[in-house]
Amino acid sequence: MAKVFITGGTGFIGSHIVELLLQEGHQITVLTSNSSIHPNIQHLQSKIQILRGDFGNHQLMLQYLQDTDIIVHIAWTTVPKTASENPIYDAQTNIIGSIQLLEAAVKAKVKKVIFVSTGGALYGVPQYTPIDEEHPISPISAYGISKTSFERYLHFFYQNKGLDYTIFRIANAYGTRQNLTKNQGVIGIWLQKIKEDQAIEIWGDGTVVRDYVYVTDVAQIIAKGMDYQGTKKIFNVGSGLGYSLNEILTVCKKVSQKNPTVTYLDGRSFDVPVNVLSIQKAAEELDWQPNISIEKGVQATWDWLTTL
Repeated sequence: MAKVFITGGTGFIGSHIVELLLQEGHQITVLTSNSSIHPNIQHLQSKIQILRGDFGNHQLMLQYLQDTDIIVHIAWTTVPKTASENPIYDAQTNIIGSIQLLEAAVKAKVKKVIFVSTGGALYGVPQYTPIDEEHPISPISAYGISKTSFERYLHFFYQNKGLDYTIFRIANAYGTRQNLTKNQGVIGIWLQKIKEDQAIEIWGDGTVVRDYVYVTDVAQIIAKGMDYQGTKKIFNVGSGLGYSLNEILTVCKKVSQKNPTVTYLDGRSFDVPVNVLSIQKAAEELDWQPNISIEKGVQATWDWLTTL
């Protein structure tokens, strides 16, 4: 089993990955910038090593990465909205910071980096759907640009320094432990508003179509990527199905058995009209398929939220 170093391991997606990799017998170290133990991994803290710091701190990472086999890089300092508001901060902390992590990884003789990228912000307005990994890259947001840039640096480090990598381009992940303060993740945010009897705001007319994937399905494919020895470097991770915002709202109403007030606002320039990912390559190469339907996933998320 591998010694795995996970940036962002206390977060929404990261905590589920930590949990699954522990079950599979891996030795886990989590990097966090939090000074206290995050509730997401409180139940796991006796089984993992928790280190504090910034992934862009080269000297600290060099110290932390000794004897590491695989890095799972999930931590990112921005979400799409904040990256567009402050692209300089986004580039400095995420692109430069992640390159510092790679430089330390090479010196520490890490074997492989698994990068949790974005399937929603890289491809831009699609030329066809479902979008496969060979679709041209054309990000229209700062967030998509920084993720794209780091993907290319991963390839550079692979070609020039022998550091292996696998990239997972994740669709719209949702589910338990979602950070509802980050203003990212429509399903969790809407269910929270429904729970608190607040109005729901929809940018545009609600016809924007997205691909939604439950967080435990994301963790499953990351776990499969641990042992992957094939030649493919990039995998889309989604459901392969598209749902409009209006359709998601219908599911949320059905699950919660509530009928919230809905306000439609002007559309946003960085929202592409449709984004549905092809997951054929993941099925063929990694024998992975999502297990959780949208109805089942929204129900599980609602059940979790109502216990908070």
